[in-house]
Amino acid sequence: MSNDPRVSRLLGSVLLVTGDLDLDTILQRITEAAVSLVDARYGALGVIASDGHLLSNFVHQGIDDATATHIGHLPEGRGILGVLIDDPQPLRLTDLHDHPDSYGFPANHPPMESFLGTPILVRGEAFGNLYLTEKVGADSFSQDDEDLVIGLAAVAGAAIENARLYDELQLRDAWRDAVLQLSTAALSATPADQLRDLMVKLGSDLVAGTGGCLVGPDDGGLRVLTTQGDGPELGFMDNLDSPVWSTLTHGTPRRVDRGPLFGKASLWAPIMEQGTVIAALGVGRDLPFTGAEEQQVANFAAQCSLLWTYERAQGQLQRLSLVEDRERIGRDLHDTVIQRLFATGLSLQATIRRAEDRPDVAARLEQAVDEIDATVKEIRSTIFSLQRSGSRAGAGSVRSEILELVSELTPILPATPRVGFDGALDTMVPSGVAEHLLHVVREALTNVAKHAQASEVSLRLSVDHQEITVTVNDDGMGLPTDTSGGRGLDNLLHRAVDLGGSFSASSRADGRGTVVTWRAPVR
Repeated sequence: MSNDPRVSRLLGSVLLVTGDLDLDTILQRITEAAVSLVDARYGALGVIASDGHLLSNFVHQGIDDATATHIGHLPEGRGILGVLIDDPQPLRLTDLHDHPDSYGFPANHPPMESFLGTPILVRGEAFGNLYLTEKVGADSFSQDDEDLVIGLAAVAGAAIENARLYDELQLRDAWRDAVLQLSTAALSATPADQLRDLMVKLGSDLVAGTGGCLVGPDDGGLRVLTTQGDGPELGFMDNLDSPVWSTLTHGTPRRVDRGPLFGKASLWAPIMEQGTVIAALGVGRDLPFTGAEEQQVANFAAQCSLLWTYERAQGQLQRLSLVEDRERIGRDLHDTVIQRLFATGLSLQATIRRAEDRPDVAARLEQAVDEIDATVKEIRSTIFSLQRSGSRAGAGSVRSEILELVSELTPILPATPRVGFDGALDTMVPSGVAEHLLHVVREALTNVAKHAQASEVSLRLSVDHQEITVTVNDDGMGLPTDTSGGRGLDNLLHRAVDLGGSFSASSRADGRGTVVTWRAPVR
């Protein structure tokens, strides 16, 4: 038996199969070795999908590319191919058409009769199946052929396991490098928007994604916060049937072979803060994701959660530091500047009595005293504003939250928006209105980014004792003739109406752009 040339061919096949660690290369070599080992005209290796019912990958040998193109869609694991999936036992047939589960062949498929199939097991579980057809020089495959292929399948299982272990090591090294890069960026005080862009990029690169995004819940729908590659567009969407909604609701990773946001295979992992899901990291690509890749992205998202919490904590520390600075400035203004102005004013008033014989000088002195009184009132108003802003700093003042939001949205806008404030925004806008205000600014600026094709955009917020007014002005293409297809303008209108306010959107007088005006009472 030791001089049998087929044993030598089997040993050669073993060396061929075990000589590489790339899984795709190994699958191709296994197929080639099996065809050569038993003198088959055609061979294939089908990888069983994660659901255990169909094939997720199909490597073939013996059919040229032109014929494969004419045949069309690759086999999915039905008919005779599905028999080995349902019952992972060797199967040898003289004519596969005689089997009761035979489906026949599609158009342009070469004729095949003799058949030999055997499962490939990895750690005792079916990884895939070897399919061989058309024994050269004989009507059917022999028992010896079956034994040789079973032996090759055993070696193939070990080679595939080694390749998987190697891939896991590669993934682990890539995960470690990604976490290190993200942590370094966070500790280097990278701006929040750039840090989240980096989260998406690194998460996508971990599993060779073609696109990625961060998605969060928003008003009964979804809000795409950051996107890269061929990820979904920024903004609001109401698709609650998407797999990402399941991740946001239950806090568990989810992968599907085709999802609505990417239009291809997608993988979602939760980002959490203090036990609550605040966002989901999504990655998309053409090929389905594996369980190992799902775990990889989930572990990376867990690290993103820690850095997200760290980022929030740093923001809180900065706001507390700002409160302390405001209190110190307020004390200095009250204890030093105002007292000196009072002293100067009293001195000038005494001087006025001495200049009664010089009416022009007395008039100038009285004017100076009036200006000092007005300055003292302005400084007192500033101190009051600092104290009120400081008391809100734990949650973030309205002004600072608006500026932070504008900074977050700037990367998707044509240019950095010009922002202006009129009135005591932090002291006159109640919290209930402030919550709507942030949504209004986000929606209005996102609409500019998505639809306006503008080169400039400005934002102005004005408040008095009656109402708050938000005005967004851009120099884009103006309003479309039909605005019924989107939800953005409707959302702005509903928010204004709910608060007893008003909303309008119109083209500018010069015809180059749009003016959006949103008003709500502050009482």
